[in-house]
Amino acid sequence: RQKHKNAPCLTVNDEPGNRWWHCNHPTCGWSGNLDLHDKFVRVQENSKMPKQIPSIYSQEVMEYWKKRGIDYRIAIKERVFEYMLGRKPIIGFPTYINNTLVNVMYLNIRWQPGDDGPKFWQLSKEHGTKIIPWGMQSLEFNDDELKQIIWTEGHVDRLTWMTAGYKNVISEPQGAPSVSAKDFRDKFAYTEDVYFKSVIADVELIIFSTDGDDPGRALRNNLSVIFGKERCKYINYPVGYKDINEVWKGDTKKNLPALGQEGVDECYQNLSSFPLKGIVRPQDVRDELEILANDGFTPGYGVGIPDIDERFTVKRKLVMGVTGIPSMGKSTWVRWLTTEITRTVKTEQIKWAFFSPENRPPSREQAKMAELLTHQSFKRGYKNSMTEDLRASTMRYIQEHFFFISPNKLNFETWSGKVNADRVNTIESLLQYLIYLKKTENIFGFVIDAWNKIDHEQPKHLTETAFISKQLDYIINFCDVYDLFCIIIAHPTKIEKIGINFRIPSLYDIKGSSAWFEKLDIGIAIHRYIYVKVPSNQLTDDSTEDDKVEIDNSAPTVVRVEKIKFEEIGSPGKFKMRMDISKGRSFQLISNDKKTPTPQPIKGALNPPKNKNNDDEVFGNNKDDSDGLPF
Repeated sequence: RQKHKNAPCLTVNDEPGNRWWHCNHPTCGWSGNLDLHDKFVRVQENSKMPKQIPSIYSQEVMEYWKKRGIDYRIAIKERVFEYMLGRKPIIGFPTYINNTLVNVMYLNIRWQPGDDGPKFWQLSKEHGTKIIPWGMQSLEFNDDELKQIIWTEGHVDRLTWMTAGYKNVISEPQGAPSVSAKDFRDKFAYTEDVYFKSVIADVELIIFSTDGDDPGRALRNNLSVIFGKERCKYINYPVGYKDINEVWKGDTKKNLPALGQEGVDECYQNLSSFPLKGIVRPQDVRDELEILANDGFTPGYGVGIPDIDERFTVKRKLVMGVTGIPSMGKSTWVRWLTTEITRTVKTEQIKWAFFSPENRPPSREQAKMAELLTHQSFKRGYKNSMTEDLRASTMRYIQEHFFFISPNKLNFETWSGKVNADRVNTIESLLQYLIYLKKTENIFGFVIDAWNKIDHEQPKHLTETAFISKQLDYIINFCDVYDLFCIIIAHPTKIEKIGINFRIPSLYDIKGSSAWFEKLDIGIAIHRYIYVKVPSNQLTDDSTEDDKVEIDNSAPTVVRVEKIKFEEIGSPGKFKMRMDISKGRSFQLISNDKKTPTPQPIKGALNPPKNKNNDDEVFGNNKDDSDGLPF
């Protein structure tokens, strides 16, 4: 009822492109967007939600709320409803944008382990649902207070905080991710939603109240990277308690007493910051300490050849530098190394990003990689050419595991105005691409080939050594925060000859000298002694000095591991390898002047099965072929 009898109760605007409604009652605030409402009409029709939310629930649902310690009046205020699925009462948690229903999460309160059907499920995507956190419409911030939210893993946890008197609580829309998940593209896709981003942009503090188990920690850790660790904190529960509802109400099966309001308040008052480089306390890295206590200091990933893996292995957060004079095969060897690690590692799906301006266009690099993976020619018409099916399956494998960053002045991302056409190959531009690939593809590492191809913006007041030192620190910190491994190929300065061959370069020979040796976790030099003297009996009287030396294209590749920062990942030393051009420029270890064979491509890949809908057959994951390529 309005104060003024002539004032309208409801205003509706039906202007195309600007259709909305608004209740004019001063204490109501009911409003919404008509276009949005029309878009999600099927969600409303299939939601099972009653037109009028009752003021009380059925006896069984009321008993459920009582058991969990939830004030049912808060559930009603949040429009939580119930309906009967057969004879089972189901609770529905509706998700809104303004006043438009966009999704529903359902809970079978009778569910027990071993029962048919899920405990939780969402309204089918076929009805046009949208996935966003539950409770965003209820957020209200006062101008005179810190804009903060509490982010829970489950819907009941959200109601628990609200029952305890806390406001501005939202719940993760799909629960925590699996700890063994390889790809988070779908899991956190909602963070790119326009509505979600518009709401979360103004939030100054996000407090994570996720479960105190591995999935719960994975959820909060991944989201803290997306939102920025500087505005995130998390709840620590008392020993033995998994979530805030257990703190509030206890758990008789676990013999955990209810800690009630005092316990919830204590959790809220003792928040932990996410670890930042330079400020790390034992409680910030207790997960890592627990792993070290169980497993010790473990090596990283290798190529599966013991004589090589004992020299170096690769791990997330580390930076490796590779140097060598031009035409010694640095890029070719790194291409081999990354494909071998990808093929060899079975515990996780390894993915790489390549920034390789020296190896443009990207199609050439992709074709070279296909030859390396298959040991066959990419070009049609040769005896050793790939079949059409093999080429297709190889390119699918490359597309899944390798990403090529190749912006140019006509084709680049501006990253919200941070990059223009004159800065497409700067460190800032490159790292933006890597952040995107980390969030969307969960890449393991990246390759910069070569360092001098980055447009370095060196201030005039810094020396070259000081500037490179700062740039390497930037890369190291980036890898630490985003949990990535990095390979940098860096050319040395002019190298002198010793006899007829160039000497093998050192990390100190790279431009910037000591910074490279000091900063890198792994330092490797690639070299070949390609010049040999022509026997005197093959020379003639008119032979020149140039005639006395020839190039030995079969000269082995010397891999010298010059620096290993952590003893568990390897030890300094060297080994020799031979590159086989006929097999896509693959490398084999030379031991006692004999070739130690590397795994061969699977025979089945030469004639893949015709059933392209069976991934196990098309990608060659049969038991007989377990030592070969993964397709």
